[in-house]
Amino acid sequence: MFLLWVMGLMWRSLIAIYQKSIMSLLSTFKEKRRLLRLSLPLLLLLLQGFYPAWSQPPSPEETALFREAEALHEKGDFQKALWRFQQLVRSYPRSPLLDESKFRMAICYTELKRHQDAIRILKELLDRLPPPDRMIQIFTLLGDNHTRLKDRLQALHWYGKGLFLPGQPHEELKRKIRELIDSIESEEELARIETTFRGTYGGGYAKLRLAKIEKARGNHLQAQKILMEIGKDYPSMDYWIQAKELSEEIPFRTRPKYAIGILLPLSGPSKSFGERAWQAIQLAFKEKDRRGEIFSLLLRDSKGNPQEAEKAAEDLIKGEKVMVILGPLLSLNAERTAKKAQQLKVPIISFSQKEISLEKRDFVFQNSITPLEQVQTLASFGIQRLGLRTFGIFYPNSPFGLHFKNLFKQEVVRLGGKVSGILLYQEDQTDFQQEIQGFLKSQNLPKKEALFIPDSHHRVGMILSQMVAHGIKGMTFLGIHTWNGPGLLSIGGRGAEGVVFVDAFFTEDPKVKTFVEGFQKEYRRKPETLEALCYDGAKLLAELILSKSPSTPLEMKEELLRVSDYRGVSGLMGFSEHGTPIRKLTIYSVKNGKIVPLSP
Repeated sequence: MFLLWVMGLMWRSLIAIYQKSIMSLLSTFKEKRRLLRLSLPLLLLLLQGFYPAWSQPPSPEETALFREAEALHEKGDFQKALWRFQQLVRSYPRSPLLDESKFRMAICYTELKRHQDAIRILKELLDRLPPPDRMIQIFTLLGDNHTRLKDRLQALHWYGKGLFLPGQPHEELKRKIRELIDSIESEEELARIETTFRGTYGGGYAKLRLAKIEKARGNHLQAQKILMEIGKDYPSMDYWIQAKELSEEIPFRTRPKYAIGILLPLSGPSKSFGERAWQAIQLAFKEKDRRGEIFSLLLRDSKGNPQEAEKAAEDLIKGEKVMVILGPLLSLNAERTAKKAQQLKVPIISFSQKEISLEKRDFVFQNSITPLEQVQTLASFGIQRLGLRTFGIFYPNSPFGLHFKNLFKQEVVRLGGKVSGILLYQEDQTDFQQEIQGFLKSQNLPKKEALFIPDSHHRVGMILSQMVAHGIKGMTFLGIHTWNGPGLLSIGGRGAEGVVFVDAFFTEDPKVKTFVEGFQKEYRRKPETLEALCYDGAKLLAELILSKSPSTPLEMKEELLRVSDYRGVSGLMGFSEHGTPIRKLTIYSVKNGKIVPLSP
């Protein structure tokens, strides 16, 4: 008996060392696939054929305790079942029922939402040489617990390990992997999964999800490209049929004559703005090319990251050979992408408000309402048309607010006005009582004829409604184009009456009626200034290509510089020699609860 016990210990130690090697290989499957195929059968042979039967049967006490725990477990009383299994593990640490009890404990922990405890027990069991049928159950439970902890990468890691075990049922694991990936909306997360698990079941399925997203956007060329990669890299996967059917749904056509790069934030905090811009761009090209035979729109995600935006721009220019790029949208991406486009000599039309400061920028164009032109128009109107002389500034504590504060102060002083008071608030603030009371106590309040507030229509609406509630009257409130939204009236209420702000787009303007109606018909909502700017940039480009037929990026740049009489819905007329937009902004006010233009 003693000799058999010693042999058992030797075999257990040997197999433990071997199993750790195999588990390590499972983590680096792509690099050592061939070695894994050779190793797993040997491990199974050791486990099933040569493992000595040294275990003694459980004692009657152990059996009774286990059966009691098992009965509670089957009834769904997981807390009491857990206590019984724990009692068995503590009282009989060498019991043949030890591993089975621990596995049942892990199930109880899972049901009781004690996921970290379940994971701990399951990892302990992996070190105790479970046979393949139990190992796949452990991998599955590990994946389930990480899924419930919303740690999706770890969940896919464990589900994927279960698929590497030969001779075991895999359908349930595949279903779990598909359901987990189907639940993910973020393209960024899907791309990370595709990269992390490339070559595995989950990596290929994440790639299929990305192809579906591109198809839904109408980006058929990119969708076909991804589907072709799936056919090449994952031909044996069961979802290849889905990929093939999806590919057949996309109408085959030769590549259109003009490749247009589109660079927008499609993931991250600014995703909603990117999607709004993309809708406007699609509408503009659709109006000029309903069959999609002339323009190929190649959409790329800037991810709200300067490095990613620059990389995407380079890929569009070098890889896709685009003639021009529309975008980026965000200020933080503008400088690097513009520099890359200038370096590679392909025109780029940025929608960013940031003034791009490149020494040479003849390939860089902007269609945005810059802070400087807004401030110049607003200050000039206030001083020259309204006769205002003394101004206060109430601005958010953010780079955006600080930039507008500095520009407005400089412009007022330049035009002969005076800034008599400056006060800031936190950018996420909603209660302005303390600041308003400060205004009321200030000796300078009667001297402030106007108050400039550079913020969104929602935040400004809150400020104006609270100003009225505290009895502040007699001042003209001045704002920027971000005031032009529903929050100004719906939240500001009576406080919005008489305000003055600047913008380039107004949905009630008869001159933009066709655009507004077309956009509403397509997307079931009204466009705002962002959509108008992106629509103008795209439509100008489409009309220019159709009328002038430029054949190179250089010719495209020259044609863009010649535009001077375009009539855009955002007031765009063309571009200056420096690529800045030529447009005249409009001053708006609120009269009788409605936004109305004060100046052309």
